[in-house]
Amino acid sequence: MGSGYYNIVATMLLVMNFERTRSVQDSCNKCPAGTFCGKSKGQICIPCPQDSFSSTSGQQACAICRQCEGVFRTKKVCSPISNAECECISGFHCLGAGCTMCKPDCKQGQELTKEGCKDCHFGTFNDQKHGTCQPWTNCSLEGKSVLVNGTKESDAVCGPAAADFSPGTTSATTPAPARDPG
Repeated sequence: MGSGYYNIVATMLLVMNFERTRSVQDSCNKCPAGTFCGKSKGQICIPCPQDSFSSTSGQQACAICRQCEGVFRTKKVCSPISNAECECISGFHCLGAGCTMCKPDCKQGQELTKEGCKDCHFGTFNDQKHGTCQPWTNCSLEGKSVLVNGTKESDAVCGPAAADFSPGTTSATTPAPARDPG
């Protein structure tokens, strides 16, 4: 028996193994969310163990549920078909899709930097617990006067344009004529 015979046998074994794998995979595709496809014969769809889940059908394994610990607290518990959802504890806010990080809330008049919460610099404000310091509104650029100065917690408030009292001009208001006492 030559090498040609062995090539035919090897090819047949590969085809048979492929067909068996494909039929198992077809069975696995029928496994609903909350289950995974077992590797042993007769164990097709196995429920996900406690603290694990599969959110789509046809999974080869279940994923481990997210644990909400430390600065995270549980918003939604894990189920066989969905992962746990976390949120931040009081004094912190979520960052990232799915609340992957919690950053401390800063006070109004502060912004979060790499070094932590820092006061807004002069000329800027932040009126939220998180966010960044923004420059005060420049009333003069809008042709208006400042009614209320900005602080690190609030923006400047603009009002109508101030009357121009430059030398050689008349005032914006005409004084009332004096009354004759009499």
